[in-house]
Amino acid sequence: MLDVEGLSFGYGARVVGEGVAFTLMRGEVLAVLGGNGCGKTTFFRTLLGLLPALAGKVVIDGLDVARMSPQGRARRFAYVPQQHAAPFAFTVTDAVLMGRAADVGWFAQPTADDRLLAAEALERVGIGQLGRRPMTEISGGERQLALIARALAQGAGVLVLDEPTANLDYGNKLRVLREIERLRGEGRTILFSTHDPDHALAHADRALLMADGRVLALAAVADALTDEALSALYKVPVRVTEVAGVRRVFPVTR
Repeated sequence: MLDVEGLSFGYGARVVGEGVAFTLMRGEVLAVLGGNGCGKTTFFRTLLGLLPALAGKVVIDGLDVARMSPQGRARRFAYVPQQHAAPFAFTVTDAVLMGRAADVGWFAQPTADDRLLAAEALERVGIGQLGRRPMTEISGGERQLALIARALAQGAGVLVLDEPTANLDYGNKLRVLREIERLRGEGRTILFSTHDPDHALAHADRALLMADGRVLALAAVADALTDEALSALYKVPVRVTEVAGVRRVFPVTR
C-alpha cells in the first residue's frame, strides 16, 4: 500500500505543488496529467525519495520512504524517467541488468536468474533483438523501451513511469500501454504521467490533474476527467464523449 500524506514538493524555498494526498492499493493505477512544467516530474522524484519533501510524507507498506536506504527504495520502487541520454556504451542487456542491482551484492556478478529476468523483460517490451546493441546506438524510443524493461527486471511492487510513451511510435505505444495493463493484472501498483487523457481514461483507475502548483482534481478517472476539468487544465475547450462504449476526449470545434 502506498500512502501520500499532505505532500508538498519543490526545490528549496520554491514550492512547485502542495497538499497532495491519496492512497493506492496493490494493483491500482494512477495517471498524472498536467501541462509542461506543472511539476509532474518533481512530484515523482519527491515520491521516490530522490528529492526531500517540503511537507508531508510518503509511506509504503507502513515505512516512511524518507527514512529508507537507496537499496530499500529500489526494492519497492522502479522508476522510468521522462528523458534519458546514454553517456556510456553499455549494451542494452547490461543496462537492463542494472535493474537487478538492489539484489546483487557489492562485489557479486549477476546470476543466471538475473540474466534470464533481463532477457524476459526485453522480450516483454518487444526489443529482445537489441540486447547486444550499445545504448548509444539505438533510437530514443528504443532507449525508452530499454528503461521500461529495466524497471520490469527490477521486480519492484510500485512502478513510477514519467511519460512512458514519449518518443514512441504507435506500435511501441501500444506495447507499453498493454504492459501497464498486464502489470496491473499482476498486482503491481503503477503511477504514470501522460499528456494524453485518452491513455488515462483507458488504463488508469484514478487521475491527478495538476496546474500552476495546485491540484485541480484527484479522483476516480470518470470523476476527475470531466469536460470542465480538462478544459481548465489544457486551456482549450474539450468534451469527453463515449464512442462505441469507450470514453474519449475530443476538442470542441466551433
